[in-house]
Amino acid sequence: MDLCPDKQVELAFDKFITALDVDFPVSAVMSAEARKIFTEIFNQEDMIVRNPDNQIISWIDMEYRLFRRIELSRYGDIIKNGFESVEHFIVVANMVLNRRKSRAGKSLEHHLSAVFDGNALVYQPQARTEGNKKPDFLFPCGAAYHDYDYPQERLIFLAAKTTCKDRWRQIINEADRIPNKHLFTLQQGISTQQFNEMEAERITLVVPEKYIKAYPPEKKNSIWTLKKFIAFVKERASG
Repeated sequence: MDLCPDKQVELAFDKFITALDVDFPVSAVMSAEARKIFTEIFNQEDMIVRNPDNQIISWIDMEYRLFRRIELSRYGDIIKNGFESVEHFIVVANMVLNRRKSRAGKSLEHHLSAVFDGNALVYQPQARTEGNKKPDFLFPCGAAYHDYDYPQERLIFLAAKTTCKDRWRQIINEADRIPNKHLFTLQQGISTQQFNEMEAERITLVVPEKYIKAYPPEKKNSIWTLKKFIAFVKERASG
């Protein structure tokens, strides 16, 4: 009898976890495994071009499920048997929370890189700009950015943040040669006031298509999908 997809996913998770020789793999390894499992079970490899907005959400969800499965395997017995003291509980809780926070941001960057690779975009992650700053993604690369003979209008900046909050302000001065910046986020909705502040700083939000409905109605037409951003990069590269 053929197994349902959810059961196939669980078995793939357990096979991966059993083969680990560390408590938690580095984020790049976990992200790659999540994409591999998703592709093998759901056979949607062409979606990276046809619908990158849905693809990246599917990958992120798959990785989160994998991460939770690893957490359960590592901490399940501790939780079941209880803690030796309040201090022990705090130590474990902080370790879990800190790992979750650090994983989420790295995960997003890894999956965006995979989307860009799958769409044959030329880019460089963490390229250095002024003051040793390192934007999440520069298109086409850091060398072009520092080459003042390279047309400024063909340089593209993309920051990646799971949530915006006030952290979006960090990107304003990360690349002086690129006044109009793009910010990819998974946050589902921000206030009109915050949106206006971003627009005043010439920042364009890039959001997975199905999340756009959570934003103020009067701002939806100003938000880019990931597919639109990819088309923009290709157009600039060919121009």
